Amino acid sequence: MKKLIGAVLFAWIAAQGFAQTGTVILDVTQIQTDKGGEISAAIFIRENFPKVGKQLVGQEKSVIGKSMQLVFEKVPVGEYGVVVFQDIDKNKDLKTNFVGFPKEPIGFSNDAKIKFGPPDFDDAKVKVEAGKTLTLTIILN
Repeated sequence: MKKLIGAVLFAWIAAQGFAQTGTVILDVTQIQTDKGGEISAAIFIRENFPKVGKQLVGQEKSVIGKSMQLVFEKVPVGEYGVVVFQDIDKNKDLKTNFVGFPKEPIGFSNDAKIKFGPPDFDDAKVKVEAGKTLTLTIILN
């Protein structure tokens, strides 16, 4: 019985060692509280940045203040781009004008800027490390 318990304990400890994840905290600022809606945040791998519906993980919260915090736990170790927007009309989609420029407030990791399209992944890239917490400020514009 002791061998069985020891084997189970060893397997559990080994599994925990292979679970290489970190935590990402997003401090979202400049939220337009008078417009309401939801804050929609997503974390993307390079190949999918920032393709709608292709995020690694996403989260939505009702607007409750000019700044809000969103927490993503157990994010796999790696490099990611983060996108946050204020979904004013709550339609789960970023509203854009006729040339594709966002009409709803949006922000990216590293405060990457929109030029003639979404920012390049390398401008928005952040690194999640095992057992660590990465805190990012996302400014909505």
